[in-house]
Amino acid sequence: MRWFKPPRDRARSRAASPRRLSAFAAATIALLAAALLPAQPAQALDPDDVPAIGVDTGRFKLPIACQISLGELPIFTLNTDVDVQGVAPVQLGPGQEFWLTQGSGSITFPSWLTGLAPIIGIGTADATVTDLSIGASNSTPEAINIAEDDPFEINDIKITPGQELTVGLPLEGTFDVGPFTAPDDGTVTFQFVRAAVTVQLNSFIGPITVTADCEASQGNALLTVAVGGPEGQPPARFHGAPLNFPEPGSNEVIGIINAPYTCDLDGVEAEVGIAVGGNFPLSMNRGETFSFTDASGALTIPAETVNQLLDIGFESASGTVTRLDLQVTGGTPAVDNVAEGGIDIPETRLVRDQALVVSLPVDGPLPAGPSPPPANADRLIVATGAAGAEFVFNGDTRATATCDAPETPVYLVDTPVL
Repeated sequence: MRWFKPPRDRARSRAASPRRLSAFAAATIALLAAALLPAQPAQALDPDDVPAIGVDTGRFKLPIACQISLGELPIFTLNTDVDVQGVAPVQLGPGQEFWLTQGSGSITFPSWLTGLAPIIGIGTADATVTDLSIGASNSTPEAINIAEDDPFEINDIKITPGQELTVGLPLEGTFDVGPFTAPDDGTVTFQFVRAAVTVQLNSFIGPITVTADCEASQGNALLTVAVGGPEGQPPARFHGAPLNFPEPGSNEVIGIINAPYTCDLDGVEAEVGIAVGGNFPLSMNRGETFSFTDASGALTIPAETVNQLLDIGFESASGTVTRLDLQVTGGTPAVDNVAEGGIDIPETRLVRDQALVVSLPVDGPLPAGPSPPPANADRLIVATGAAGAEFVFNGDTRATATCDAPETPVYLVDTPVL
C-alpha cells in the first residue's frame, strides 16, 4: 500500500496533523532513513489482499534527487528513494472526479549523513514542509500540493548521529489527494511531483538554515489510467482497500489491479473481476528486458453475479481458466496469454450475497514475460486483454465463458524506456 482512517472530504485533504507529517521534512534533508522490510517469496495472490473490482492498490519505490542548499547556495545533490503507496481507480469516465486515497509512505536516506551532525554540533532541528505535490497528468488540476494551505511544521527534532530512523508519511493514518477532474479522453498518469522543505539546524555555532528540493530522477509514471465510457460517473474515491505489500526494490512497483469484465456465459451476461498482481520496474534502461516478477492473479465473482448463478440453480463452481491475455505495446509478444495450458479453478460453494474470490493459480506465480522492447521503443505498456474459462457447475453442468477486453483499457504497466 494498515491505515484506514479516512480524512475529511475536501479538495486537499489529509488525515495526519501538521506535526505528524512534518517529520518527513527532516528526512527530506537526509537526516532520517527508513528501515527495510523483508522481501516475500513468490506465492499465490491472497484473496484477502485483492481489492474491489475497479480498484488499483500499489506501492512504489521511486528514485528521487534532492538538491540540498545552504541559504541560497546549492551544496550537493542527494540521490535517494521515496516509498509511497496508495489506492486509485483502474478506469475513469470523461470529466469524472477522482482521488488518490489511503496515501502513505516514507523516504530513505543513507545513515552516514546523520553521522555528520557532530562536526558542527547539530543536536536538534526545526523543519517546515512547504511543498508535497502529487500529480495526475492531463487532469484539472494537474498537481495538488497538500502542504500548500497549511505547511507542515515541527520543532526540536532530535538528531542521533549515525543512527537510521524510520519516519512515515504520515506517522499515523493516511492522506487523500484530490479532487482531480479527468479529461474528456486519453489517459491520466499519477506522479510524485515535488517535495520541498526548509530546515533550521540548531548547532553550537548558531542556527543554520538548509533547504531541500526533491524531484523524481528517473521515470515518473507511477500509474496510468485510461479515460472512457459514459459521462456523469460518480466520484471515484476508495477507502478500506487492503494494502499489505512488502517493500519493493528501488525503481520498482508492486501492486494489484482488479479489472472489470463483462463475460458471456453461454448466452448469459455476467459481470466479474480479473485481478493481476506482481512486481515490475518503474523505468527501464534501453536494452533491458521487461518482466513481471512474483506475478499472480485472481477471479472475483461479485455478490450480484453469485446471486444470478444461484437463481439459475447453480450451487457450486469449478473449472479452468483457458485464456488471460496481456496486451503489450512496445514489447514482444504483442499478446501474452498467461493462462496458456490452463489454470484450475477449485470447486467452491456459492453463498448468496457473498462475493467469491479465487486465486489464479491457487499455488505459485503466473508466468508473465519476459517482453524485450524493440530498440526504438520509448515506452512499454501492458493492458489486460481478452479472457476465457470453462466452468463446471454443480459438478456436472458445463458452460463456457468468453470475456472481451475491457472497452476502456485497464493498464497494468506504463514503463518509460530511458
